[in-house]
Amino acid sequence: MLNSQSAAFAAAVWEVATRVGNNAPRIADEIMEAAFPLTCSQAREEGALRMLRTGIVSEVKRILRNRDDGSGQADFSEICAAFAPLVKDLRSKSYFVESAAEYVAIPDLIADPELLDDARRFMRRKGIECLAEADRLDALYAAVTSSDPVATCKPQEVPA
Repeated sequence: MLNSQSAAFAAAVWEVATRVGNNAPRIADEIMEAAFPLTCSQAREEGALRMLRTGIVSEVKRILRNRDDGSGQADFSEICAAFAPLVKDLRSKSYFVESAAEYVAIPDLIADPELLDDARRFMRRKGIECLAEADRLDALYAAVTSSDPVATCKPQEVPA
């Protein structure tokens, strides 16, 4: 996608978000046909519309997470300078709030501690899930690289 098309897509995302909220799947469903009519048509013919939608939802999420409209971190630091270092260290400008099913900007999270609590709990749960998956990959790596012949054989050669 060309830069001008990317900018137009992002603008469409924010326009729809003002009506439906920061719910990436709902936004994607509203704009994908208008934004990519030929691609959607071709994907539908080839049975790949669901995969295309998944990619568009992913891009919408990225746009929602990285909003830079001037109302983000700087505004909050003006409210309370003590929080500025914490806000500065955050990697995103908004976080997913499961109860709202949308991304919420940091200043709005701070203004509503219940949303902030939901966002931090969701992030922590996802982190724990990632660590558990990394542990499983560690175990698989250890098995694959061990000197045990069963662990190093190809799947079709595993003894019964």
